[in-house]
Amino acid sequence: MNKDKLVYLALPFTAHPEKSFEIANKVAAKLMEQGVIVFSPISHSYPIALEMSNKELMTSFEFWMSMDIPILKRCDEMIIIVIGKDGHKLIDESRGCQQELKVAREKGMNINYYHYEE
Repeated sequence: MNKDKLVYLALPFTAHPEKSFEIANKVAAKLMEQGVIVFSPISHSYPIALEMSNKELMTSFEFWMSMDIPILKRCDEMIIIVIGKDGHKLIDESRGCQQELKVAREKGMNINYYHYEE
């Protein structure tokens, strides 16, 4: 992992929003402490979503992808968090992770997996 590159931090969200938010913040903090430049869309967007008066927009997959994908395309690397023993299954079942992985692969971006155990 090159510390001069901009890293996009992804993880499954919808199944466990509060837990995913907590994990995203912990991993982003750890990486930042190591000098990695990180954008964590969950850390950025979840608190904003909670402030939205439009509840339909707040939970819209299309809306949030329209916010996140342009930033992902500007990143150099993607780290996807694997949470626990079922982590890869959660990633496989996550529409957001699958969309982000598709974009990262199309861009030829380096994709790394960060294994998070509680």
